[in-house]
Amino acid sequence: MAVTGLSAVLLSLAGIPWSLVTFLLALVGIVVITLLVKHFVFRLSWFRLPRHVDWRTTLGATAGLLAGGVASALNLILIFGSPSNLAQRYDNVYHLNAVRWVLEQGDASTLTLGRILNPTADIAVYPAAWHGFAALIVDVTNQPIPVAVNALNIVIASLVWPVGVMLLARIVFGAQAVLIALTGVFSAGFTAFPIGLIDFGPLYPNLLSYAVLPAALALAILMLKVRPRDDNTYGVILLAFLTAIIALMFAQPNGFTALLALSLPVAIFSWFRWVRAGLSRRGGRGILLPLLIAALFVTGFIVTWRALLIGYDTWQPFTRYASAIGQAITSAPHERGVPVVIAVCTAVGLIRLIRDGGYGWLLGLYGVVVALYAVSAAEPRGALRYVVVGSWYQDPQRLASLLPLPTVLIAAFGASGILLWLWARLLSVSSAPSRGLKVAAGTVVALVAVLGGLGSQRGPIDEMVAESRQNHTWEGNPTILSLDELALLERLDDEVPEDAVIAVNPWNGGALAYAISGRAVTQYHMSSRPLPPDLSVLAQNLDDARYRSEACAIAREERVEYVLDFGDFYLLDLPEAENYPAFDDIDDPSALELVDEEGDARLYRVASCFDPERGSI
Repeated sequence: MAVTGLSAVLLSLAGIPWSLVTFLLALVGIVVITLLVKHFVFRLSWFRLPRHVDWRTTLGATAGLLAGGVASALNLILIFGSPSNLAQRYDNVYHLNAVRWVLEQGDASTLTLGRILNPTADIAVYPAAWHGFAALIVDVTNQPIPVAVNALNIVIASLVWPVGVMLLARIVFGAQAVLIALTGVFSAGFTAFPIGLIDFGPLYPNLLSYAVLPAALALAILMLKVRPRDDNTYGVILLAFLTAIIALMFAQPNGFTALLALSLPVAIFSWFRWVRAGLSRRGGRGILLPLLIAALFVTGFIVTWRALLIGYDTWQPFTRYASAIGQAITSAPHERGVPVVIAVCTAVGLIRLIRDGGYGWLLGLYGVVVALYAVSAAEPRGALRYVVVGSWYQDPQRLASLLPLPTVLIAAFGASGILLWLWARLLSVSSAPSRGLKVAAGTVVALVAVLGGLGSQRGPIDEMVAESRQNHTWEGNPTILSLDELALLERLDDEVPEDAVIAVNPWNGGALAYAISGRAVTQYHMSSRPLPPDLSVLAQNLDDARYRSEACAIAREERVEYVLDFGDFYLLDLPEAENYPAFDDIDDPSALELVDEEGDARLYRVASCFDPERGSI
């Protein structure tokens, strides 16, 4: 992902269009540079294959991926209903149109994607890695944008996420095959992630960033030396860690903020261990360097954290601290149902970690995530809320979606402890367990593991799937597009010239004409800002404008030749949605000529502005 984001920026700066071919060429170049740095800077061999493969761990990871990955994929397939369905949600208008913009402009750079809303800006930053991936899928498969989007999200949720958390489990707990497999299984058992970010928003860039976050955190743990590692690989770990940071920034910067927050207790633990070692070897002098490094770290942390804060406070607290903490610990954020299996295993895991005594940093990491969610859910608007969770737009959903990251590790640790205890109890019936007893005990343990794994995928997950399905299919009340409106949009590329612009009200779904057909529209997303003066004139007067009117002059200059009338069913009933009387529920379109209709959805041509004889009537 880092390579994708970086290559997109470099190609954009060089004026080279974004495509599969140019991406692969950039990929080769970046890989070559990376190998050169690895060999000549870190003095490591060009290629280093593992000398030993732990087949038991590999088998556990494979089982976890198959179980958890397939479960996540099936959940999303049920949610989407059809490969071509799209999320009937606010943010999806922007994301789908942004994918089309990448395809049309040949530019997937994070430095320019924001131009879709601010076309005159030289630099318009918006994290574009997810959109670049989606555009590549469309380019290669020639499938509609919604199909590519759904396919990409299935891959992220069912492959990237479970692989990442299993890698993290391997780093944190070592080569424990059963624990790693349980981590993969439990990865699909949370309502907050990945389903939560696909349903809410949808927040696709955050989905990608959080899916990569476990691997980045695993590298941070290795960097900070709280777990055993081979010192000969430190250069490779450093290079991979820097790559992970780049990946998070290009996907969604608050993924990097999350990495900072989660790494803090790990860094503190590592620092104190360093101080103790220095004091034991050199006395008081041994603490000088750690103090200097701590000062630099704290300064850098504060500066970076402040730079990533966003002055956005639309989201408000909805509960009290005690309730928020309880929701976090039971994996039931936003007062959803409690996943009993995961909640019980989490409780057992916490007890095991406390008793072990060697995982204080992991408990601290878990506490950080719980605290972040609690602040977002319970802290009133103000300085504390802004400073602590401002990087996440002060949004409880984004913080709730961080909870599964440490929780899945702790739950898997607890579940493995339960299975080990059960195994020992079954064998304790005999002082010299026979082979038959071991087989029987193993069968019982395996059965309990399977039933527990299946149980972790039911209840709240079923409810979340059913709820989210309402927002992705037409089984509930459509909020962006009706089936009639979608059918009309799918015909636009045959009815509207490529150089024409369509006047739309983005609040009723009209803006998706761009994503579906590729035809330009007057607005690509909803906005609470006042309409630009020229667009305001069109939105008020275009339906009855005459050839020599101001509205027609603007229409001719901007090539606004068509109008989509999708009525007054708005995504959000805000005053801004009613600023388009010339585009909605047109009663007497004297200036317009009906081109096509499907149900109540209509496409008009602005005949009076482009036909002098008609426009003078």
